[in-house]
Amino acid sequence: MTSPRGPAPLLVRVDGREVPVWPRRSEKAARVRLVVRPGPRVELTLPLGASLDAAEVFLRDNLAWLGRALGRARPAQGSLGRHLAEFPSLTVDDRWADVELAPAGRAGHRLLAADRVSLAYPESDPEGGLRRAVRGLAGESLRRATERLARRVGVAVAEVSVRDQSTRWGSCSSAGALSLNWRLVLLPPAIHDHVILHELAHRRHMDHSDRFWSQLGAWDPDWRRHDRELTRTWSRLMDLGR
Repeated sequence: MTSPRGPAPLLVRVDGREVPVWPRRSEKAARVRLVVRPGPRVELTLPLGASLDAAEVFLRDNLAWLGRALGRARPAQGSLGRHLAEFPSLTVDDRWADVELAPAGRAGHRLLAADRVSLAYPESDPEGGLRRAVRGLAGESLRRATERLARRVGVAVAEVSVRDQSTRWGSCSSAGALSLNWRLVLLPPAIHDHVILHELAHRRHMDHSDRFWSQLGAWDPDWRRHDRELTRTWSRLMDLGR
């Protein structure tokens, strides 16, 4: 194992091949964490106060797990720009909106009409710019959609955050805070609403009991079909914009 200089990776041998492991420090990390992202790309997250030596020990102790995780890793991440060029639509609150891609000096979004949105991006960084533009749109739109659906079903929500989850579409805390994946706006309106209704159903039942599914069925009678479609889109959409 070699020690990194700046952004260089740690190099480890896993099942006879050399694998780069990219260290990164995070203010939010409470412990050392090893993650295999699509590509695959292996990341070793360290709390700000953790030593690199301790992280290397953790990495050596988890080489067997790393080998198994690499075997299950999804292929290289897709391009958000290519996806939007092929499927130029986003869900804005409760409807499909046609997308116009516009090179510009900085990233941003602008609603041109109820069913039309412009996404601006710098030509020097089209992927990063489109990610920022879509996330900005999602931050506004998903909050409006949650308010709309919460009023419809008669539940209260403490707050709504829009994040970059890698393993889930959304979550709901016991205090009533919803956390939604910004990629929900890439889904058709019915599937987009299905995810939000799923999380709102947790305001009545914080589990996946029969009562929970009955509640979801009352709000989204076609939830089984919506859930199957959501599963089919997982590998195509979840890696976009990483």
